[in-house]
Amino acid sequence: MEDKEKDLDNLEKLVEKEEKVTAHDMCSAEEEKVNEESEKKLTPEEEIEALWAERLHLTPPPYPERQQPPVAPSVPPQSFAHRPVPPYPAPEREPMPQTHLVWSVLATVMCCLIPGIVAIVYSTMVSSRYYAGDLEGARRASRMAEYWIIASVVTGVVAAAVYLPLSLLA
Repeated sequence: MEDKEKDLDNLEKLVEKEEKVTAHDMCSAEEEKVNEESEKKLTPEEEIEALWAERLHLTPPPYPERQQPPVAPSVPPQSFAHRPVPPYPAPEREPMPQTHLVWSVLATVMCCLIPGIVAIVYSTMVSSRYYAGDLEGARRASRMAEYWIIASVVTGVVAAAVYLPLSLLA
């Protein structure tokens, strides 16, 4: 009977020791986990992913190590001041053809509306085609604007010449 009591006492002591050890191990494991998390600097997105993974009992994918961008060597600002700048000649371009925009607007307002609007459209195409590098297209648009201005003025004069005597007779 005494042997059973001794065995029972020994067993109780062992259980108490195991409980202490496991409790201590759990505390130290939690402390290590907190220390590891504090050592890792996670971005807010990574923290959210880790939290969701923990709650859903998933393991997050491994994150690749972030590399620092290369740093350019610092150059003192004075070094640019002493460097000679080679002269670059401006590229030789022909001058832009006339746009005739003022004449287009005047022909639209004072003579005939529809050919004048077409003249305004061609007048605005001159500069856009010239700056796009289409010099021949700019010349063609300038010529067409000129033709439509003449058409607007002629139409306006003919209309006035026909309308004025008819309005006096009536």
